[in-house]
Amino acid sequence: MRAILVDWLVEVHLKFKLVPETLYLTVNLIDRFLEIQEVQRNKLQLVGVTALLLASKYEEIYPPEIRDLVYITDRAYNKADILKMESTMLNKLEFNLTVPSVGVFLARFLKAGQVDDVKMTHMAHFIAERTLQELRFAAYVPSVLAASAVHLARQALHQTPVWTRSLEHYTQYAEATIVPCVQELAELMSSPPNSLVAVTKKYENAKLSSVSSFPFGRSG
Repeated sequence: MRAILVDWLVEVHLKFKLVPETLYLTVNLIDRFLEIQEVQRNKLQLVGVTALLLASKYEEIYPPEIRDLVYITDRAYNKADILKMESTMLNKLEFNLTVPSVGVFLARFLKAGQVDDVKMTHMAHFIAERTLQELRFAAYVPSVLAASAVHLARQALHQTPVWTRSLEHYTQYAEATIVPCVQELAELMSSPPNSLVAVTKKYENAKLSSVSSFPFGRSG
């Protein structure tokens, strides 16, 4: 159910043209809230849309309006429902919305690594966003996931050396340290697609270099 929710939120995030950090923070808020609060199945989408609202207020200049969020849920919830859940989530999370997300680290590492290849940047973001639906990747700290996404993107596009001294310096990770995560990411990217394809469809767009069509399984 979490994977289905995140898949839907990727589509909503794209529809509202929100910044990448908003998506990562949304998923972070959902996971932290579900860790401490039991939620009925019919309220899970409400948790998701409320997390998107909170993340948007934190990251966006112009966050979506509540009436727009009511509309995208097909009016399964009303404004009062969202406002009540917003209050509940903020109190349960003790108003702690400042978290180091994969998105923040990814932007930092791409800049620090002097990455000016647009396709590689899109590839790294595609890899990182694919992990959002996979709960097993929550075992990795965000900085490791971000560093590993950059590593796999460079490897896939035959950048040499794959792990530069600059990247090692700014990520503070030696290549050997992130290899287990890189390998797990490579397995994810080369596995057959399941029915949850929002991220893949998003990155089919030519504006995002159509990186989702890249044949990871044959890239070595």
